[in-house]
Amino acid sequence: MNTVTTAFHFYQNHDPRNLIETYGSPLYVYNENILRQRCKDMINLCAYPNFAVNYAMKANTNILLMSIVREEGLRIDASSAGEVVAAMTAGFVPNEIMFIVNSVSAEELKYAIDLGLTVSVDSLSQLETYGKLNPGGKICLRFNPGIGGGHHEKV
Repeated sequence: MNTVTTAFHFYQNHDPRNLIETYGSPLYVYNENILRQRCKDMINLCAYPNFAVNYAMKANTNILLMSIVREEGLRIDASSAGEVVAAMTAGFVPNEIMFIVNSVSAEELKYAIDLGLTVSVDSLSQLETYGKLNPGGKICLRFNPGIGGGHHEKV
């Protein structure tokens, strides 16, 4: 395929130049069919019954795109209270949201706990804070295998 044919395929028979003339620039254009197929591809990577795919919303917080990702069966990773609100606006419910954070305040952890989010802690100090706020609560834990350097001694 030449470049023009490829562009027309991706933009579903729309000329990218006409889209810019119509909507202005910069312009971000996404192909819903490709997004849905990539979600299906990720979900079908593994037959393990507890396998789940999370979309890291820091890649793109567009509410409509996140809604499509949810419709296709993915969960979501949020890294701030604002991202949690955006995820819920896109239709995600607390058991579909993983709160993956670095160096958050006790207030932010409490917010996640109160919503019933699964929290991923990444340091002993964060684990200690979480334990004080939610004794016996379930968490996810990330380990540093000692390869490479962290940005902070507590990570």
